[in-house]
Amino acid sequence: MKTFELQPLRIPGGWNVKYNMFSEYDPDKDGAEYFYELNEDLMQLKNKNMLIDLGWYPEGDIKGSYKLVLVDTVKDSPFESPLEVFASRSKQEIIKKLEYWITPGFYSKYLH
Repeated sequence: MKTFELQPLRIPGGWNVKYNMFSEYDPDKDGAEYFYELNEDLMQLKNKNMLIDLGWYPEGDIKGSYKLVLVDTVKDSPFESPLEVFASRSKQEIIKKLEYWITPGFYSKYLH
């Protein structure tokens, strides 16, 4: 069984990693054999009231896609009214969007 290292990311100070199972596995390059890497709970990052959640939907389905969600944890039912949502099958697009969302110039407009 092949194992994958964690995906390298540029995460600036202020963000806390709640959990991280976002590996270097790329479904387009590594194939369906490692579908167990595709789950809904890949990573969560938190900064003050901001939370970024990354998952693969539907879980374990090679035909699915990555989904990034930015929520305000102060709101009631934050996942029912997210601030930002982005989905893509492209791992590189997800990494680029995630690294953009965690820059102070982007997320500071949502801080309380």
